[in-house]
Amino acid sequence: MRLSQLQDFIAVAEHGSIRAGARAREVSAPALTKSIRQLEEELHVPLLTRTTRGIVLSRYGEAFLVRARLIATEARKAGDEMSQMLGARNGAVRVGVTGGPASLLLPEVIKRFRAQHPDVMVSIDSGVYVTHLADLRAGVMDMAVSPVPDHGIERDLQCEPLYDNDSVVVAHREHPLRHARSLRELVGSEWVLTGQAMQGPGAAILDAFRARGLPLPRVAVRCNSIGIIQPLLQDRNLLCLLPRQLVPGRLAASGLVILPVEDPLPSHTVSLIYRADSPMTPVAAQFATQLRREVHYLANMADSPLRRQG
Repeated sequence: MRLSQLQDFIAVAEHGSIRAGARAREVSAPALTKSIRQLEEELHVPLLTRTTRGIVLSRYGEAFLVRARLIATEARKAGDEMSQMLGARNGAVRVGVTGGPASLLLPEVIKRFRAQHPDVMVSIDSGVYVTHLADLRAGVMDMAVSPVPDHGIERDLQCEPLYDNDSVVVAHREHPLRHARSLRELVGSEWVLTGQAMQGPGAAILDAFRARGLPLPRVAVRCNSIGIIQPLLQDRNLLCLLPRQLVPGRLAASGLVILPVEDPLPSHTVSLIYRADSPMTPVAAQFATQLRREVHYLANMADSPLRRQG
């Protein structure tokens, strides 16, 4: 089994056809077909199935794709690591991040990192931990900065707490309930959830209502992107539970305010998440160091925008 065969198979799986995979690999379609056929013969299983809609993975192919991506990624990282140990400062770092950490940490972190490594490409993927899980496990994402689910994370991943993510209820300053001081006053109101699931950090407001024995709020909109919250909350009838650190900046400039709710609201620990069984490349490790330094700096400011995890 050769690395090139794995890369050929991945190309077909990701592009959906032999022809598109061959273009991506810059080889002829017959050569790619031969490569995958030899791979199937070596594995003694069919990896691809031809249908009227094109190429689809067999159940063997779906299982093998996970391993193939991991092997190909580790091979690329090994080459990057050797080059970086020899003094090269190129390569790439891919980071998954939720809205709060993205606004709070990344601007300064990327600024300092780019000053040190101008030739390294930094890729930022927005979303919560569950949306990054497959890429983290496959090794194509170096790290994620996100709250973790209440049930924890998988054993093959390392979870390093960074800070506590306090929550506040946010609405437009003309919302009829903008002066509410309790969740009971918000019963029957409509909410935006910052995630597609009905549980976990993005849906934590549901847990807050349950904890006080109140009817669950009505969910009007669910979305994964914090960036959409700003225009959504221009609707004077919607509420949203957001990280406190997000509000003082551009959200406040858009006419959004924090409701003076006195009931306890959920708090989640934002963590740095990465694979436990594979070391980061030198440049990825330096990006992670910059993240930790920014958290330490912010936590020790006189008017700290965050609380360190104890």
